Amino acid sequence: MIKYTLPLFLFVFILNACAPTIPQKIKGTWQMGQVYDNSTNVTDQHNPKADRWITFFKDGSFKSGGAPFGKNEGKWIFYEADKVLYLDSNAGAEDDSYWVLQIKQSEMNWSGARSSFTERFRINFSKR
Repeated sequence: MIKYTLPLFLFVFILNACAPTIPQKIKGTWQMGQVYDNSTNVTDQHNPKADRWITFFKDGSFKSGGAPFGKNEGKWIFYEADKVLYLDSNAGAEDDSYWVLQIKQSEMNWSGARSSFTERFRINFSKR
């Protein structure tokens, strides 16, 4: 039994070691989908033209755009320990935000964190 268990364990270990991390998965362009404020769907106010997007670059920068908020850019940092994404906006400290991330295949979900304002929000994205 042990001679079969060890190779299986090594296979699973190597497979997990090769799996992309969240910072690797996050890179690329994501299309905003639904937006919830305290479980109320507010997509019509926050993404009325269904054209909002965000792109994460491997150098740690991001760009975003779409109505009604327009373009934004800055730096992003992902804190692996608590699965938190920090967006450091060039628009100023009032636009900086923290989000708990969950990524499953081509879907990414954000839950606001570390501020009473963002904690109200849940946003989902699809990979473009």
